[in-house]
Amino acid sequence: MNVAGHTLEPGEKIEFDLPAGETALRKVTVPVTAIRGAQDGPTIAITAACHPMELNGVLIAAKVAKMIDPAKLKGTVLIVHVQNVMGFEHKKGHASPLDGVNFGKAFPVAGVTVEGTGNVSHQGTSLSFSTAQAVWDHIIAPADMLIDLHGGELFESLKENIEILTVADDETNERSREFARAFLFDEIWEVPQGSIPEMPSYPERGGAVMEAMKAGKPAVYCEVGSEGHLDEALVDKTVAGIDNVFKKYGMIAGEAQERPVRTYVGGHVLFATRGGLFLNRTKAGQEVTEGEVLGTILDIKGEVLEEIRAPGHCVVSNTIVLGIANPGDMLYVMGNVV
Repeated sequence: MNVAGHTLEPGEKIEFDLPAGETALRKVTVPVTAIRGAQDGPTIAITAACHPMELNGVLIAAKVAKMIDPAKLKGTVLIVHVQNVMGFEHKKGHASPLDGVNFGKAFPVAGVTVEGTGNVSHQGTSLSFSTAQAVWDHIIAPADMLIDLHGGELFESLKENIEILTVADDETNERSREFARAFLFDEIWEVPQGSIPEMPSYPERGGAVMEAMKAGKPAVYCEVGSEGHLDEALVDKTVAGIDNVFKKYGMIAGEAQERPVRTYVGGHVLFATRGGLFLNRTKAGQEVTEGEVLGTILDIKGEVLEEIRAPGHCVVSNTIVLGIANPGDMLYVMGNVV
């Protein structure tokens, strides 16, 4: 087996730096661990730090790489430990400080030329895009399934969940549902195209999970953690879930567990329409009913400018923790209770 120019023998684990692009000063690489089992089986790609301060994913990736014994593995596991290198190095949330690009929209879409993105007028080959291309070509494209590790960024509180995008053919969608259930998380958020009224174009092309699904690969966002913190309990819960995934697909010995799961379908993303102090009255994971007050925007003298109310019977997935908002700022992400 060849992975990005590296020969991987049966029963072998290797670490290498994948060439990803360059800046004016240096070549840039991303750290990869590739593990080939002693016997044949599926290939799973695991990617972390698309959004660079979603740090639990980095520790999850490290622990998964350490726990796998290639002599006992059937199949292959390809792990990218940090995708958004510039954001990670500079401790910047969400977008790369180098080119201003959201890495979560930087993956290649066949026949589409990227223009007008980021800090300059033509960003189609900037570092975010060249890195995403390298990760796609050498890690995701050869894989049968994708686990994209995410979480709450510096300004978000999030209830852990598995998110799937039902944007492919019926067979691929159903295989992704089955894949998601194997993680043993309590909640799965299923997001069909156009199922969020406030963001009708979501999910957009250019995300790793979206493009994997379009290529017929079951893929999930594994959303774990909040505010750039490392939460060891959540990390260990996720590692155990990935271990169960390996058992589910016959990659390691043992019987896969099953447990009840609650699924939300579609939902809402609520934004501020006024600027002021943001007083949040809701927690991630909380179930809310239509019309319930979630939070309030106040002016600097404490007068109420806006009340944010639940648009339906939902569970709050993400909430912003920063106590100030400007018009257009995201405040809440929620899934519809069905």
